[in-house]
Amino acid sequence: MTPEAQRRWDKAKKYLRLFLRDTPALNRLIRKEESDDELLTFAIDMTLSDWSTTTPVMYNVDITNFPSLYLLMQGSVIQILKCQGIYQARNELNYNTGGSSFIRSNKTNYYMSWLVNFSNEYELKKRNLKIGQNINRGWGGVASEYDRLGYSW
Repeated sequence: MTPEAQRRWDKAKKYLRLFLRDTPALNRLIRKEESDDELLTFAIDMTLSDWSTTTPVMYNVDITNFPSLYLLMQGSVIQILKCQGIYQARNELNYNTGGSSFIRSNKTNYYMSWLVNFSNEYELKKRNLKIGQNINRGWGGVASEYDRLGYSW
């Protein structure tokens, strides 16, 4: 991996953790990071793959040529929410004892609502940027406000 690629990976993971507010100090109930570095890397990889395979397919992206840091964060958060939502659903437990009712790990609906919120915005922005890039490549220089997004992040 080139030094530039490593710098971008480190920055992307740092920003993703900041975006998620996923630190031991802020996770008062579990007192640790909810998403480890391996999950952050996975989420970023899935976002890069999603971008490369979404039409119009123009070129494969990697961490060094992804066109927008904002969209990389949005897509990665979506992947994290999917992973954590599946985990929460798998570990949800409802039980009753002695007239009292308890629910363990009942955050699935919270993850689902955040997932829908992020997905709608991400898909719209992704589509608009890809269409703008495709038009620009086809016409050799049609101006678009999306061309100015974070190429130098």
